[in-house]
Amino acid sequence: MEIGINKKEHKHKGQLGGRADNSSNLKRINLALQGGGSHGAFAWGVLDRLLEDDCIDFDGISATSVGAVNATVLAYGLAVGGRAGARHALADIWRRVANLALLSPLQPTPLDRLTGNQSLETSPAFVLFDIMTRLFSP
Repeated sequence: MEIGINKKEHKHKGQLGGRADNSSNLKRINLALQGGGSHGAFAWGVLDRLLEDDCIDFDGISATSVGAVNATVLAYGLAVGGRAGARHALADIWRRVANLALLSPLQPTPLDRLTGNQSLETSPAFVLFDIMTRLFSP
């Protein structure tokens, strides 16, 4: 996914990050956000830190997979609420993703939780999924 920004349409806000072009110490950057599950959560932390810094502005974003999710939420948040809106939107989407994991059938058993075993090797859903993928994968 690539987000192209028409500079003429954003004269009132400056660039994608919502900063004016006349700031002398403003560092304008382009972002490339990768995919890969947990990389998205890591990238959220990086984006949050970049949004905290008023000396950094985003000129463009290119992304794939979960990086595209971050890029879309970042652009949306910047459009509706500036830097604070982007930080809030990113935090909201990643909290929702974390909450969805609670509904996954791939959970440690109660005994595993009591003993501190973080492995899923005894989880019935994991064992079934493992057997199915071994039997039916090419």
